[in-house]
Amino acid sequence: MYNNIVEIALKMSLPFGVIIPGPVYIAALILLVCVFEIIVTILLIRKKEFRKDTAVEIIRNPIPDQNSSMDKVISLNEELATYGFAYLPEKDIFYSIMNGWQRSFGYCQLYDEMAVTISLVIDCEPIRFEYGGKKWMIEFWKGQYGMTTGSEIGVYTTTGPDLNIPGFFNGTFYQSAKDEDFLQMSMILKKNDEVLYSVSGLHWWLTAFKLAEFSHPSELVVDIEITLKDSEMRDAFVNELIAVGYAPEELSIIENTVSLTFDKPHSTQPFTRIPLTEYLMQKNNEQNCNAYKVITKDYANTIMKLEYLKEEEPKLYRHILNLGKSKQFFGDYDTIKNFIQKNDILNR
Repeated sequence: MYNNIVEIALKMSLPFGVIIPGPVYIAALILLVCVFEIIVTILLIRKKEFRKDTAVEIIRNPIPDQNSSMDKVISLNEELATYGFAYLPEKDIFYSIMNGWQRSFGYCQLYDEMAVTISLVIDCEPIRFEYGGKKWMIEFWKGQYGMTTGSEIGVYTTTGPDLNIPGFFNGTFYQSAKDEDFLQMSMILKKNDEVLYSVSGLHWWLTAFKLAEFSHPSELVVDIEITLKDSEMRDAFVNELIAVGYAPEELSIIENTVSLTFDKPHSTQPFTRIPLTEYLMQKNNEQNCNAYKVITKDYANTIMKLEYLKEEEPKLYRHILNLGKSKQFFGDYDTIKNFIQKNDILNR
């Protein structure tokens, strides 16, 4: 990970120099070094001028070939699919695909505790209720996801008992919603009253992320709209929203659709999100966002920026593709999975 913008800047323009081993032939060596540095300097200046001219041409013609541009989006999305995401150029956002690898990992409170330790500084709002013989959790998130600002709504269910893994976890583990439990959802993310994006869809995990946008969770507000299955589910959801701390007048209810604004969370936030940890992670996130902007400043849009990084800064490129909730975030899943499997065997 590129943790320091100065380090990146130095990497892109390292000075040339030679250490002279001794006094022998010192005059000749100095002359050779001077000639070498003059040649290198001339080449660098010409390269810089060429890149500058090229960048100006790119800016003048950001999408010279529509088909070519679309091919690049398709190619990027094929690569992003392995990470569980896709890119939407019309809104310049990344979003979760329907059947990304994350869907098989379910959800529990341990995951939220992991977030800040891997540079995800996010507000969490889990809403838990029972409906149709299942335990449900609809959770909202907003904040800084590494190098992106984003928001999420996740839908999870379970019919199993709570887990009690001694010394590790005691609570409910949910599975990602099955196809028949998808909900129609929408969200509008605002930063300091400015709309960053709006998204909607029938989904189990509605997300969107804005690359290189640095934000503190307190700056962000999400307008959320969810259509529940029927009046019974709607009432169970609304009752839990009120129990968590939402005032009835903060909720808009039209038939089975509930609208609310997710601003300051009412739920207790993860105990790992202490001021010092948040400060350190946010400094790192901000530096990475700034580094991206500096390195790609000569390119007109996200596709061009990522195309450049893929060739010139592959480490940073891979870090960007690993956006949102990476596999590190679900690091406790194997322990939970093994516990569930062992207990299933014992119960037979």
